[in-house]
Amino acid sequence: MVDAPSACSEVAVEPLTEDELPADIDTLLSAHFAFIWRVCRRLGFGPADADDATQQVFMIAATKLDRITPKRERAFLYGIALRVRSHARRAQRRRREVLVEDVDAVALPAGGPDTQVALAQAWRLLDELLAELPEKLRRALVLAEIEGLEVTEIASFENIPVGTAASRLRLARERFRGVLEKHPSKNPFGGRA
Repeated sequence: MVDAPSACSEVAVEPLTEDELPADIDTLLSAHFAFIWRVCRRLGFGPADADDATQQVFMIAATKLDRITPKRERAFLYGIALRVRSHARRAQRRRREVLVEDVDAVALPAGGPDTQVALAQAWRLLDELLAELPEKLRRALVLAEIEGLEVTEIASFENIPVGTAASRLRLARERFRGVLEKHPSKNPFGGRA
């Protein structure tokens, strides 16, 4: 009689390749911190709250490193950021607080005072205009126009079909132009959005 292999018997397992190793938190931070902060900021967090939300995203990611698929780290972190924003909105509704944004706290690139003032005004206007878009359209526009992602990447990040991502992006651009046209005095393009 031949014994069946026991659960404890050794099984030859090939070592993971470098591409298959789960990311470590230091690598995630250095590679994706700025992206996650910008996403949090453009999705409606004020500068200080974006700092806190970004920290929360990476704290959560640190507990789930084994779940991150190699080469999909950015999308994984993006998903966490969306959930953090969703929880913050629910908490905000329960407290009935309004987020106050301190545009002066935004880190601006070096330049003269005029350049810094102009950039601060542009970011403030962008945030005002983005706030008027529905959440799904805002996310598509931020990922495409600010983060420079392709439609296929947006579809992957949002976990939607490519056609849906393309449609959302097209609609987001149309609505953004419409919102900008509603505020002609604020339009830095002189009404040619």
